Amino acid sequence: MNKINSLYIHIPFCETICDYCDFTKLQYFHNFAVKYIETLKKEINELPKNHKFKTIFIGGGTPTSLEDDLFEELLKISSVLLDKNGEFSIETNPESLSINKIYLMKKYGINRVSIGVESTNDKILKSINRNHTFNDVKKAVENVKKVNISNINIDLILGLPNVSEKMLINDIKNVISLGVTHISCYGLTVHEHTVFFNKGILPPLDDEIRKMYDVVESILIDNGFIHYEVSNWCKPNFECKHNLTYWKDEEYYAIGLGASGYINGVRFTNTKNLTKYFENYKLKEYEENISKEDDMTYFIMLNLRTTFGLDLNKFKSIYNKDLYLDKKQYLDKLISSGIIKLENNILIPTYEALMTLDQIILNLI
Repeated sequence: MNKINSLYIHIPFCETICDYCDFTKLQYFHNFAVKYIETLKKEINELPKNHKFKTIFIGGGTPTSLEDDLFEELLKISSVLLDKNGEFSIETNPESLSINKIYLMKKYGINRVSIGVESTNDKILKSINRNHTFNDVKKAVENVKKVNISNINIDLILGLPNVSEKMLINDIKNVISLGVTHISCYGLTVHEHTVFFNKGILPPLDDEIRKMYDVVESILIDNGFIHYEVSNWCKPNFECKHNLTYWKDEEYYAIGLGASGYINGVRFTNTKNLTKYFENYKLKEYEENISKEDDMTYFIMLNLRTTFGLDLNKFKSIYNKDLYLDKKQYLDKLISSGIIKLENNILIPTYEALMTLDQIILNLI
């Protein structure tokens, strides 16, 4: 078995629940949080002994919604699992990113901070039940940089209600002005059981989202960002190493309520029921044994999401199949039209390919 290099840790608590959010999350209660950290410790003890990870990602929910003592405990129990020079990421919200929490992050080796901003327009933020302003974002970024954590990501959502193209351009320019190294822009999706769904809010049509991505792409490329994954741009060499684990179809551990992992050929999601999680943290809501055929589909689907591309030699060595020969006519068409590049036997998607990926993957699988 290949060494598993990545660990995801889920913290489900939030101070408030955003109108669009469908992640495994709960309103913050101190007693639940105390018990949650205790249960996480038990899960961590089940990980292979002395195993060090090259990437650890603490996501949520909002990990910084934890009170300082619990937050420190979380960092203490997870930091010991990190390999020397590993990437240690955490998700945060501007309003809970206090100076004290930033010092704790620095103390325990956090070296990548991802801030959920969603919009830089204060009226839009209020309308989706966010508790911060763009001014809070500026202060948060400033404070993180003060402790010499320079690898900072900003999350934005494209297609929120009442956001015009002019406002979108303003959002991108505002985020660039913060001097961050990474920007993620996700198209709005509306899930059942969210406030947006109950209000009858619809996500933008594909054509509308495409126009938004075109705007984002144009501005970010002009400002020295590299578009390396469908929804992600970074300054050179600031790709999120942890997320590349997912996109390269590599296995990873995942602990915490509702966390999804991939170990020994099994993709799984932990229970999303807090009571059940406290009783038995090993309980799975979903498990799927991945056949070689399924894994081949995942490999194509995930590797073509990034400009690191799909390595045809690696594909052949894993699956004993020649993808290029099997799909020669279709791939030659994509290559000759410049939609996909073939370099050193690696299929590399262009921007056009990233934007029409579903269609390309369907034709390849």
